[in-house]
Amino acid sequence: MTRPAVRGRIFIVGVPRSGTTLVQSLLAAHSATTSFTETHFFDRHFRILPLVSRPLLTANPVARVREFLIENREEPGTAARWFTDASPWSLRFPPLRPWQTRRVARRLLLVLDELAQRRGSPYWIEKTPRHLRYLPFLARLSDGVPEAKFVHVIRDGPDVVASLNEASRRWDRHYDVDTSIRRWNEDVAFSLSRSREPNDSFIFYEELVSRPEPTLRSILGELNLDWEPQILENYGREASELVTAEESWKTDVARPLSRSRTSERRLTAEQRKRVESSLRRDLYEELYASATRQKSTDEDD
Repeated sequence: MTRPAVRGRIFIVGVPRSGTTLVQSLLAAHSATTSFTETHFFDRHFRILPLVSRPLLTANPVARVREFLIENREEPGTAARWFTDASPWSLRFPPLRPWQTRRVARRLLLVLDELAQRRGSPYWIEKTPRHLRYLPFLARLSDGVPEAKFVHVIRDGPDVVASLNEASRRWDRHYDVDTSIRRWNEDVAFSLSRSREPNDSFIFYEELVSRPEPTLRSILGELNLDWEPQILENYGREASELVTAEESWKTDVARPLSRSRTSERRLTAEQRKRVESSLRRDLYEELYASATRQKSTDEDD
């Protein structure tokens, strides 16, 4: 049987706890797509250094590739075996890793291409929120595949801060309220800087949960995918395949769509006051206005 060629790579990014897993699950319920657990291929192994305009490979990804395949119950294909069986000795020698940056990055994307082809899906979806800062780099790694599409998930700041503060208590690094505020401000500002990029799309969490069908129809159109009603019925099943046993903070993703006002339940009055005074709400408003204008322009064209 001839397996379909990969026609599209879709990356979902955003501030952690913004609804990225929900969006991933919804899009993964489409018949033409497949998705995976968070790869962390780039945020854990590449670093954007201050004096360098692009990321450099700084850590050996071999162990993560093996772990990723186990999480997804997949055997290694040709691209994965390059890491797991016959990776070049230069990956094990730190001073030489930066010289392997583009080669390794392309190989990592080929790992996902091969899994999508094995599953018979022409589009794959990769969701690691921290890959947000790697979008310019990822955009340059097309390798004959149609240009990558980037979906930014944007959620109102107070709810993100409250959820990030609570969920990160189970992570290796805890985000206190002030750190969570700074993370939201910086990441939304970065998304805003990409609001005019032709391959970047924006989903606002509040719109998604209040108007799921029109919101999904719009984003699917931008991704060159047709609307399929079963998406809203099957996303919970997809979520159960995409969340690992260790990610206990994601267990509510399969619940019926509704807005969770996390900040009202999980922040004290003093914390809410700090959030309101320090969050750059103007960034959210400007990004929403820019994305709306761009969408209207595309529809007119």
